[in-house]
Amino acid sequence: MSRPPNSSQGDRFEVTLSVQSIKILKELAARGIYGRTPAEVGGRFIEEAVQRFVEPPRFPLNPSPHRKRRASNG
Repeated sequence: MSRPPNSSQGDRFEVTLSVQSIKILKELAARGIYGRTPAEVGGRFIEEAVQRFVEPPRFPLNPSPHRKRRASNG
């Protein structure tokens, strides 16, 4: 079952990866997981990482203003 072509516009750029990472991308591509070529697989991983990076956090990092801290007994 072939995948439809990517409908979003893209731009090309060069990335340098470790030999181990390239072997993994080649293996995933050979199995047809995440894409047909190592570059396509790597691009998909990069897209997912960038998307997670720009998503707003699901949990607030600061304590709720309605919670009061307990006084320490020390």
